[in-house]
Amino acid sequence: MEPIVEIFLQVVEIFILILGVTGLILSLLLVISPNLVKSLSRLLDRKITFEKNIIYLNQPIETDSLTYRHHIIFGMALIAGSVFVLMFLFLQLDVIRVVNIFEARDYAFLVEIIIRVLAMVGKIAGILGIVFGFILMLAPGTMIRIENRMDSWFPTDFVVDKLDEFHPGIEDIILKYPLFFGFTGLMTSGVLILLSIVSMLS
Repeated sequence: MEPIVEIFLQVVEIFILILGVTGLILSLLLVISPNLVKSLSRLLDRKITFEKNIIYLNQPIETDSLTYRHHIIFGMALIAGSVFVLMFLFLQLDVIRVVNIFEARDYAFLVEIIIRVLAMVGKIAGILGIVFGFILMLAPGTMIRIENRMDSWFPTDFVVDKLDEFHPGIEDIILKYPLFFGFTGLMTSGVLILLSIVSMLS
């Protein structure tokens, strides 16, 4: 586990270094030639329409007819899967052994809490799976009524409309005060570059 963490940290350090260098270049351009930054901003400015791309999110997916047409098969499968999960969680799951796999000695207590919470959620899900499996097998009509009560329609049109709204103002403010934001960017980028270099060398 430790080599994976080291690789992840190295990737983060390189990303911060690239981010710092990019910010340094843009900040210098903003201080030296704000008109050039304005021209680049207009060149790169694009309007992306989400409505056509994610309209499928509002399309319903019908699976009820297949499930209730073969309710005994699906009920037995749900019960079998839930029993398997419960047997593993109650009989075979060794939390301490799983914690030792991660080799996170400094965070062992936190990892143990997370694993125990996930195991508890899995046990609750397994018990509910057995209950709903029996209901689906023996009383599919009751299952349909439960599903109809829990069934809700969540439209995503308002999300699409919000994403398609144009929000001017940020780049106008930056270009209105180029020296302030330029020097602020230079200091911030310098700190990021310094931190990434120190972290890579240590």
